[in-house]
Amino acid sequence: MDNAENIITEIFKNEIQVKRLKKEIQSLTQLNQKEFKITLKTLSPNLQIIVEMPPIDSLNSDKPIIFALYLDNRFPFVFPKVHILSQFTKPTLSDGRDYLENIISGPWSPSILLYEIIKMFPQFLETIKNNQNNKDYLLQLGNYQENQEFDLNIGLQNVDYLQCQQIINGKQFPRTILISESHLLNLEYQNKESILLNYYCMMNLQKIEKVQKNILLNWQMNDGSLIIQTLTSNNLDQIYNIINSYKLGQTQKKFNQDDVTLQKFESIQINELLQQMNFNEIELSKNLNKISLHNLMTSYQKAIEYYSAFSDEDYKQYVIRLQTLLGREDVQTILACPVK
Repeated sequence: MDNAENIITEIFKNEIQVKRLKKEIQSLTQLNQKEFKITLKTLSPNLQIIVEMPPIDSLNSDKPIIFALYLDNRFPFVFPKVHILSQFTKPTLSDGRDYLENIISGPWSPSILLYEIIKMFPQFLETIKNNQNNKDYLLQLGNYQENQEFDLNIGLQNVDYLQCQQIINGKQFPRTILISESHLLNLEYQNKESILLNYYCMMNLQKIEKVQKNILLNWQMNDGSLIIQTLTSNNLDQIYNIINSYKLGQTQKKFNQDDVTLQKFESIQINELLQQMNFNEIELSKNLNKISLHNLMTSYQKAIEYYSAFSDEDYKQYVIRLQTLLGREDVQTILACPVK
């Protein structure tokens, strides 16, 4: 944990916070390094503590198991979160859920040190191991915090990020959808943050259908009620196929010929794509209209698809650019205007 003090003082400004974090980091050095490999990572303006553990037979026999403690820059005045970044169950647990209360068997209080939480990871994994074939058990673990920030950079595996618009009462609202085997999350970009509006369990997706230029998702809620979510996008077929593949539980996603494939991207000249993106950004800055907006959104989406196809982390910067664009009030006004 080299440079830990600089990382702490960069993120946490309050003297009480700095003292607490120094105490926390010092206690982490007492952990058995063979059992817990600790790495600090800045997720501006927050802190992530990566905890890598050895593989567990019959659970994840050949790859390390990775947890991440996520500390908001208001910690310890707000609770930490615990995410799982490895995939070792089906359905996945690496979908952004917070498992803190499952691990400590109750609500968190400031008296509980991070050291104590990490020491409970093996027991939590043992419980998962004993229930790894119990789908209902795996899905009821953890929780999401609606109407709070959801950091897209925490490092989730085997999830897809989709950019689209949700239609509510005839108006279009920009959305980022995070989808995994377990859940579908609806995110909105507000004040430079991705806010989790709501989420659905994929088991509750009863039907997905294309109607004209829209996708209708029919969700059967636990109380028996039916919610219909309407989405639209310039990449309608791609979004439909991705969501449908998760609904069907397919591990290998199937796309139409017009959809994203690795073979397709191998022939793309990324430099030309980025030059076109730069041109589209300039054009939009000069004249914001539906055409310039469509061209720039398409450029961002192509860059996201390109880098994602090659598992290149650079795709994240274009996700952020697209979110920033969609979060602008003038852009939302353009998107909300009906097509003439």
